[in-house]
Amino acid sequence: MPESIILGTGTDASTGYFFHAPANTALPTDPTATLPSAWEKVGYITQDGITFGLDRSTTDLKDWANKVRRTIMTDHNETVQAPIMETTEETMKVIFGEDNVTVTAATTTTGKKVSVNLSTSSLPDPEAFLFLMKDGDNVVMLGCKKGQVTELGDVTMAPSDAITWTTTIKGLDDGWVLLTDDGTPTT
Repeated sequence: MPESIILGTGTDASTGYFFHAPANTALPTDPTATLPSAWEKVGYITQDGITFGLDRSTTDLKDWANKVRRTIMTDHNETVQAPIMETTEETMKVIFGEDNVTVTAATTTTGKKVSVNLSTSSLPDPEAFLFLMKDGDNVVMLGCKKGQVTELGDVTMAPSDAITWTTTIKGLDDGWVLLTDDGTPTT
């Protein structure tokens, strides 16, 4: 079960975490509560943080005088770009799909090996995604019960920087949900 996460305190003064769970896992109703065991940590996000994008397509509805009387949304696309700065088994399974990751256990002479098929011709299966972060005293949760990694940006592998896997996660079905807690309980 994941440990209780208190953002910005203690020895781990992180201001944000990234988790995943099986698709359609219920999102927390309290961003400050301990997460259920279904949620697993994916990896650290770079100092650039995540980027939420909302792309809406609309159509104008006009009357006989050709005046716009109403605008309706015909399509929308919600995405989160997340620059993950870890190359772990969990990160690779999220980005490339569990079927494309092979893990060989450590032996007495070698460590655990993770082999990833980078040339996969299919997208990873949909999952639930959750980001927890701080904004001043506010604890902010951004999550979706069903999302899919649809893009991976160029990956630079240089000795002076962490390897960063910039993923784009598209919200499916009900899309993304934002929930905040201002950290000020009533007395």
